[in-house]
Amino acid sequence: MHIAVVTVFVNDLDRAIDFYTKKLGWEKTMDEPMGEGMRWVTVAPPGAITAFTLSTDTERGKPGSTGVVLEVDDVYKVHDKLSKAGVEFEDPPRTEAWGGWAMIKDSEGNILGLHSGATAGVSNN
Repeated sequence: MHIAVVTVFVNDLDRAIDFYTKKLGWEKTMDEPMGEGMRWVTVAPPGAITAFTLSTDTERGKPGSTGVVLEVDDVYKVHDKLSKAGVEFEDPPRTEAWGGWAMIKDSEGNILGLHSGATAGVSNN
C-alpha cells in the first residue's frame, strides 16, 4: 500500500501545470476530461509513485499551506537550482538539528516544504 495522489488546490490549472513541469521538472502523468469543463490532472517527480492532482474545485479548498513535504538530497543545492528557474522561496534553506529545511511557493500560492537529511550541505552565503 502507498499513497497514490495528494490533492493540491490551484486557481489556474494550466499555470500550475507549467510551474510543476517547467520549473520543478516534474512530469504531467495524466490529463483527462471529467465532464463540464473539468479535468483530472496529475503531476509527479520523474519515477515517483505518488502524484499531485491539481484541483480547481474552489468549493473544497483553496491554495495555501499544504502540509506537504518533499524529500530532496540537499536543500541548498535544490535552492540554487530552483531559484535559477524562478521558483519563489517562502523560507530560504537552513540547517536544523533534524536536517535541511526550506519552503517554496508554487504558481498558485501553495506552500510546500523541502527537507533533506541531517547531513544537508551548508550554504555558501
